[in-house]
Amino acid sequence: MLRLLGFFVLAVLLAGLLGHVPVIGPLFRHGGLLGVFVAAGLLSFALGRLGERLVTARKLKAEVQALGAVDSPHNRGKLGALLLARGRARAARAHLAAAVAGEPDSAEWRYRLGLAELGAGDPAAALAAFEACVAREEEHAYGQALLRCAECLQRLGRAQEALAALARHERNHGEMPEALYRRGRALAALGRRSEARAALARVLELSARATRYQRAEARGWAFRARLARLF
Repeated sequence: MLRLLGFFVLAVLLAGLLGHVPVIGPLFRHGGLLGVFVAAGLLSFALGRLGERLVTARKLKAEVQALGAVDSPHNRGKLGALLLARGRARAARAHLAAAVAGEPDSAEWRYRLGLAELGAGDPAAALAAFEACVAREEEHAYGQALLRCAECLQRLGRAQEALAALARHERNHGEMPEALYRRGRALAALGRRSEARAALARVLELSARATRYQRAEARGWAFRARLARLF
């Protein structure tokens, strides 16, 4: 009962604060119970999201502690991959670097290290990791390692080399929206405008024919291609 009362008090206070916000303020100042109910809905949503984040943080802490209990290259790699999946690329780098040092023949750890370096904003270090991964297993992650090589090369201003990496990817996988988008950007950087426009147009064609499970990702690349065609 006290919890419910506390929630209601917070909703009333929130409605009062929102009453000072431009445009939506009148709803909360003059809406009476409707304004309070809307504020209660917003508060419930916010508290729900906060609760989810707290639960996720607790789970992550427990998993990190469990993996850190045994200091081995494999566990360091799993810990780095876990942190990377949770969006903590900078924290993941040291663990993945330790995994690479301890298991140098693993293409997976090199690939994950590349993703961490890329996520941390270091495309040069990422490229070194991806190239080492590709040297061991060209088709690692179903060709994603080659695509990430191309992405790093583009970020480093090495468009011609990016095109070579994309050509290798296309030989193995055929045309794909992301690869075509990156090809278009690389060609544009080299001043080959008509070829760039053709590649970006092809992104839209492929995206329109994407299968159901690929549709969401394809739409994202189609949106980027449309933006790129404007410049």
